[in-house]
Amino acid sequence: MPQGYYTIEKWNGATKNVRPRWTVVLQLPLGTSLAAAEKAVEGLGEGFYRVVQMQRVIWAEQEDGNLRLRKSHAGSPESLEAMRQMYERCRGVYPVEEVREARRRAKRKRAGQS
Repeated sequence: MPQGYYTIEKWNGATKNVRPRWTVVLQLPLGTSLAAAEKAVEGLGEGFYRVVQMQRVIWAEQEDGNLRLRKSHAGSPESLEAMRQMYERCRGVYPVEEVREARRRAKRKRAGQS
């Protein structure tokens, strides 16, 4: 089963001075099942909902004349936002050394917890 997190959005039709749009009503944590997301919708009552699963993020950039895809998982809305901020801060150039160092720190932290 793919891992990711679910966002449940509700359709809000056009009303006076408000354009129709999807509005986030609930975000479920990483590892939630589709069945659990559907059960959460049951608790929201009547309406028109969509359940969006977020998991893959792809950073695409030109490298040596070829398109390079760097793939990762977004485990939460916060981690997705952090990746977006990194993309903006680095102006689309993947920060290889910064990411390697973050992975080294995470690996050392996990080893220290064992």
